[in-house]
Amino acid sequence: MDYRRTKYCPVLIDVKEKKKKVEALVKDEHPYAQDMHTYISDNSEKFKLDFLKVYNGKCAYCGVSVDLIKKNEFEIDHFLYEKAPKFKSKKDAGYIENLILACHDCNHNKSSFWIEENYFDELYPDGEGIKNTFIRDDNYNICINDEYKEDQYIKDFYDKIRLGSELHRLDYLLLNIIGLQEQCKDNEEFYAGLGMIKNVLMVKRNIM
Repeated sequence: MDYRRTKYCPVLIDVKEKKKKVEALVKDEHPYAQDMHTYISDNSEKFKLDFLKVYNGKCAYCGVSVDLIKKNEFEIDHFLYEKAPKFKSKKDAGYIENLILACHDCNHNKSSFWIEENYFDELYPDGEGIKNTFIRDDNYNICINDEYKEDQYIKDFYDKIRLGSELHRLDYLLLNIIGLQEQCKDNEEFYAGLGMIKNVLMVKRNIM
């Protein structure tokens, strides 16, 4: 199970192919574009919304959704740090495979965290490995899988991006409530009750 999605959230599929399609849309209008980040990160451009759709409107690191935060609160992260020696300039880091949809908190917490080459598979959000690196426990906490609990590098990433925070736990609860609400629209009393709970939790979320 992907720790970033509830049972009500659509499965994240064909991310790499969908990102290539967004890149093609950018190049249709900007044939000489090289740094995709410049165009996709611009909130005034339609490409930001196209990129959001690739990730089903969810942060690729923690799973928070557009159901909880606004489009403008999502940012485009460089998975491999843009100032890494392998890049001659910032635009070299803006290739489509290196761009990840992230919420403001995850993007700024991650900041300049250095992704070691031998940990790429375990941490790259578009791949399958990250679903095994981190899991969701019965109390909705994001945890490091037992296989990696003694791995200091994985722990450093987990701590840096604050995946274990109460905010991510609350977000997961809220997304479950929203998903359940959608399935119970015919039961007005139950739907309204869930709405009241959601509103109380949203107030708590907004002050965390």
